Amino acid sequence: MNLESIKLIPAEPDRHFAAIAELMNTQETEPNSAATLREWYDKHLEDGIWFSVAISEDGEVPGFSGIYLASLTRERYYHTYLIVEETWRKHGLGSKLYEDLFSKAVSLGAKTLGARVRDTSEAGLRFAEQRGFSVMKHSIEMQFDLKSWDARRYEPIIGELQEQGFQFTNMAELGDTTEARRKLFKLNNEAAATDPGSNGIPPWASFEEFNRDVCESTWYHPDCQILAIESKTGEWAAMSAITVFEGADHAYNLFTGTDVRYRGRKLAQAVKSLALKKALNLGVEAVRTSHNSENAAMIAIDTKLGYIRTPGILVMEKELG
Repeated sequence: MNLESIKLIPAEPDRHFAAIAELMNTQETEPNSAATLREWYDKHLEDGIWFSVAISEDGEVPGFSGIYLASLTRERYYHTYLIVEETWRKHGLGSKLYEDLFSKAVSLGAKTLGARVRDTSEAGLRFAEQRGFSVMKHSIEMQFDLKSWDARRYEPIIGELQEQGFQFTNMAELGDTTEARRKLFKLNNEAAATDPGSNGIPPWASFEEFNRDVCESTWYHPDCQILAIESKTGEWAAMSAITVFEGADHAYNLFTGTDVRYRGRKLAQAVKSLALKKALNLGVEAVRTSHNSENAAMIAIDTKLGYIRTPGILVMEKELG
């Protein structure tokens, strides 16, 4: 293979996103398409998002790299992508793409670079470590077989919580209003920032960012945002979100969180079980999810529900100084 014949050019959505999505699908468990990639890309245009594609002599795309401002709650934290088609690996294309990517990161003033590597990829881990990336956390992925689901198993827990004054509902039943979305944002942000293994930094810097990234996405379905609310106080105590991404043959349990004041009361089990019940109506036979490896409590809950562990992701970072 002639590396000298490869050209690196800025990616054009209409010409290259289908090929980029196909490369992403070799590494990601949730499917991508040109359309879903474009939807996500357009939302991050103001964040300086940038993709570069490698073009071969015959017009194929054997690799790409990308970078975007991943968090407004961390100073100049950029996430990166770099994927090379398998037959082109070990021929220098990855190094060529990385040099181009690193130059772009410097020009953007990036302080920290983030990357994701499959925990089954020794070559991917070695490539990242050789370029100064270190493993920061391990994302455990799990899968549940819906054919084995028995909703009656968790009806007693839900009944007990209802007797204690908790109402189980969803965003659709609440009208999916701006006020409800703000409460959903607050619960998501505070629960995520206080989960075991978190760095204490909330995922979203503002409601506007949350509304753009979550509520205005095509995968967001109000009836699939399950909630537990304390009736007496009106406090939002717990939530579990589920969806089916375009092209997927399974549902994905995006996030389950409980306000710190209500933990230890089996609310997470309750909303997760209701999310699985919802999945039965989505026309799929399996549900996938992921957890920080340090979040032993949530991993234990999913194990009790019947989830089994599958290959996961190493979340890596590099400080640019």
